[in-house]
Amino acid sequence: MIFITESRSWIAPGAMALTFLFVKKGKKSWPILLAIAVAVGLNDFISHSILKEFFERIRPCQALELPHPIYNCSNSFSFPSNHASNSFTLATLIALFNRNTAPLTFTLAGLVSFSRVYLGMHYPTDILGGAVCGIVMGYFGFYFHQKILPFFWPSLQPQTCTHRPKKSSSSS
Repeated sequence: MIFITESRSWIAPGAMALTFLFVKKGKKSWPILLAIAVAVGLNDFISHSILKEFFERIRPCQALELPHPIYNCSNSFSFPSNHASNSFTLATLIALFNRNTAPLTFTLAGLVSFSRVYLGMHYPTDILGGAVCGIVMGYFGFYFHQKILPFFWPSLQPQTCTHRPKKSSSSS
C-alpha cells in the first residue's frame, strides 16, 4: 500500500500516459494538459489550504494509538483527503476526455484512496469528501477545456462549415 500512496511511484506511469497522449493527440495535448494542471492545482489549493483549515479534523494516526505505524503521519489536517481529491480530479478529467478509460482511472483513484485509510492517514469520510471534491473539480476542468479555453486558444473553437452543398437538379 505504501507503493500506491507515494507520489514517486506514479512517475513512470504518468510519463507513459503523457507519451501516449502526445503520440495520439499531438499539439492538441497542450490544452488538455493545461486543463488538467488548472483543475488539479485549484483542487489541491482548495482542499489543502481552505477545506482542511476550515474543518481541522485530526488524522487517525494522530488521534488513535496504532500498534504498528506503517507510514509517517503528516502534521496537516485530515479532511478532505488531498490524495483522494487529486486522484479523483485526474480520474474524472481523463474519463471525460476518453470515456473508455473510466474503469481504469476510477479504479486507480479508488486504490490510492483505499491506501490512505489502510495506512491510517485518513478516515473513510475523508476519502469520501476528497472524492466528491475531486469529481466536482474534474468536471470544472472539463468545462474549462470545453468552454473557457477556446476563447484564448482559437484552435479549440468549433469549426463552422462555410461550404454550402450544391443543390442537385433532379427531376421528381
